[in-house]
Amino acid sequence: MSPLVDLLIPQMAEGDATSNHTRLIQELLEERGCEVRIVVERKSRSDGATVAVDKWKGDARISILQHSIGSEVAQWVIRNRASVVLNYHNITPAAFFETWQPELARSVTRGRQQLRQLAPLTIRGIADSEFNARELRDLGIDDVVVSPVLWHLDRGARPTHTGEGAVPEDGGPEDGSPEDGGTVLFVGRLAPNKCQHDLVAAFAVLSRWRPRARLVLVGDASPVQYRHSLKSLADRLGVADRVVLAGKVSDKDLLRWYRLADVFACASEHEGFGVPLVEAMANGLPVVAYDAAAVAETVQDGGIVLADKRPVTMALALDRVLGDRSLRNRLRDQGTAAARRFDISATREQMWIALKDLLEAGA
Repeated sequence: MSPLVDLLIPQMAEGDATSNHTRLIQELLEERGCEVRIVVERKSRSDGATVAVDKWKGDARISILQHSIGSEVAQWVIRNRASVVLNYHNITPAAFFETWQPELARSVTRGRQQLRQLAPLTIRGIADSEFNARELRDLGIDDVVVSPVLWHLDRGARPTHTGEGAVPEDGGPEDGSPEDGGTVLFVGRLAPNKCQHDLVAAFAVLSRWRPRARLVLVGDASPVQYRHSLKSLADRLGVADRVVLAGKVSDKDLLRWYRLADVFACASEHEGFGVPLVEAMANGLPVVAYDAAAVAETVQDGGIVLADKRPVTMALALDRVLGDRSLRNRLRDQGTAAARRFDISATREQMWIALKDLLEAGA
């Protein structure tokens, strides 16, 4: 008889990294002979073959909870004292959102409260990174394994339903980089914890030495007010005409941005893993990043990791990479090798190893 596995997640959404990760776990387990159900907060038409949590019986061989924010799914587990495998994607500290999005701040605060309550119910923790694993161990979860996010690195060849064919808000990528300048790229939500304002400030310094350079920020705004603040900052610093807020783009355009850029810059203060860092390295793009959370663990020697991100510090590092071809080539080669650790063939096997003995127990 096939073992039954329940995958618990607040909601399944197109283009969402955790939802895509959940679908890939489902594919992996079904290929290995398991029966899989997806349990969500509220079933909707777009959810397809899912089960609403209030109809969930909790009778599976194992139940795997995706946890990155406060949710009713997690609350149901806590209330019913259900045993789970906790797949932890980290929770952004509420302080980043209190001014911009008070409701989101309350949700992540709830998520951290739930994390403490989930700890004694967890039969195994699965963490995206060693950084996330340490947080679970600090909560008293002894059985923790590291298994990275499942996703396809070649996103240009595998659409993730982010609007294929859509044109970025400020136009699509143009062939070639500005003469004598270089293109600095960041990919990720425009959000306070991603700290794109620090990138704009560093770019303003870089522009003194490289007046033809441009900064490209790819990603949805969350909240939209933060996007407005970035435009205002770029205008005050005199670089608004060279800062591209590309918005949410298709996989095709995203791949082109990775290939047209000269360096990937990250000033984020909270990354539990950092998928765009890996995508950048996989596309041969050297990385300059601030050493926060799991960034250094993810990048390894595929980039320059900075101890501080003052505008001059980051601008000097970017200028060094842009001006030194041999350094760019070395970082490109090292980054490509580092990214291979996260190829889907490797990460699927890691996830299977993390779950196999639990599925076989009691068979």
